[in-house]
Amino acid sequence: MSVADRDLPIGLDITVAWGEQDLFGHVNNVVYFRWMESVRMHFLERIGALRSHAEHGIGVILASTTCDFKRPVHWPATLHIRTGAVHVGTTSFTLAYRITDEAGDIVAEGTSVQVMYDYGAGHKVPIPAPVRAAIEATVQS
Repeated sequence: MSVADRDLPIGLDITVAWGEQDLFGHVNNVVYFRWMESVRMHFLERIGALRSHAEHGIGVILASTTCDFKRPVHWPATLHIRTGAVHVGTTSFTLAYRITDEAGDIVAEGTSVQVMYDYGAGHKVPIPAPVRAAIEATVQS
């Protein structure tokens, strides 16, 4: 994935917790998905998807997620994770993720596909115009 940091406008600093390590002494793979979820929620809040879900029952549902592990991470460490939209379709959008260490080296990269979902009706729906506009605004920022 060759996405520039400017294309990933939402970021968080994450301090690795001791208990996030596994038997092999590095951060367990499941933890990376939790970190991606944390920054994804900030993105969803920024584009109004959480408000849409609360007010209209139209939110997102996770269709897929990937993570490519580049280097192991050990405690203690502070990491920076960024995300941004790299594709917007009719009913879904794709986010890219980059996790870097304090030196700026990439430790992991990933993606997720979110589908707009009508929780009352139980099926996917087109991305609402205000949410689409907010996603597109993050791409241009």
